[in-house]
Amino acid sequence: MKKQETAQIITLLAGNYNNIAEKNKEQKQMMLNTWQECLGDLDYKLVLQAVKKTIIESPYPPTIHDIRKNAIEMINPTIQRTAIEAWNEAYSMICNGVYMTEEQFKTASPEVQKFFGNVRQVKELALTDLKTVNTVTKGQFLKQYEVITEREKQQKLLPEQMQQMIGNLSEKLNIKKIGGIKQ
Repeated sequence: MKKQETAQIITLLAGNYNNIAEKNKEQKQMMLNTWQECLGDLDYKLVLQAVKKTIIESPYPPTIHDIRKNAIEMINPTIQRTAIEAWNEAYSMICNGVYMTEEQFKTASPEVQKFFGNVRQVKELALTDLKTVNTVTKGQFLKQYEVITEREKQQKLLPEQMQQMIGNLSEKLNIKKIGGIKQ
């Protein structure tokens, strides 16, 4: 989205919410810059529809979060499985885990893959007794599933540029240790 288009979005919001319209020139410029930085990676028409949707749904001025959330929801409707449905997939993988290949592991849903981490973990759990799998592992999975899916939702809300910056920072901060010595 171009800066001029972001200005049009803010003008639309100012026409619907007095507290935006009443901002002074400096405040409006700051708002324009912030909204451009945080929404500029999205298509103008998508943002426009998300703003209109938000105006219809709420009598309160939307935040950048509200607009991004609605925009992302419009292009990627959330059809989230329940934790139990995901557990059924994970349990099936564990039951067949001794013979599981890397290719089979990669066909699992992203959330289940994140829980296990790699095919080796599935194979190790396949060697565990079913009572432990059905109690301890299931409990761990159900707790982690909520964390994993919430983290994914939050990640999708971030602009592409921020996601890349966070990824780069994570790589830089991942300090390797060899023999207990930081390098």
